[in-house]
Amino acid sequence: MSIEQTLSLLAFLAGAVLEHPWALMPLVLAVLVGIVVTSPAGGACESRDPRRAFTSAERQEAFSRAGLRCEHKPLLWSRCTNTPTQGDHIYPWARGGRTAMSNQQALCAFHNSRKSGTVPTRMYIYRLQLRRRRYFPEEASPQVEWRSGAAL
Repeated sequence: MSIEQTLSLLAFLAGAVLEHPWALMPLVLAVLVGIVVTSPAGGACESRDPRRAFTSAERQEAFSRAGLRCEHKPLLWSRCTNTPTQGDHIYPWARGGRTAMSNQQALCAFHNSRKSGTVPTRMYIYRLQLRRRRYFPEEASPQVEWRSGAAL
């Protein structure tokens, strides 16, 4: 194929696309499907903390910091009164959250299962940090730090 033939074919294709942009839909759809298929499953992160679970001592420390109460608080009501039984990653481990005390909250089984692997909003973290100032011991920082050296 000569250069002139190639240029005329490209001009024809460009004209066809300009007249009928919907003709690109199959190509766009194929690219989107390719992106979804090749992306990590479930929003997984490549840089996960090698340690998945909090130790028993870390969980007990988080429970005592929380005053032996679940740290969940709905927007309009008061804080949950249940006893915490689970140490939860505030920013999920599966999404790159580290397994550290600054990324742990004490939750009851109900609220931990409800939160599951959802990524918290900035407002949720801000409200949690404000609440923690009231009940955390003075020597414990209320800041949520979910990755090494960075706070939300």
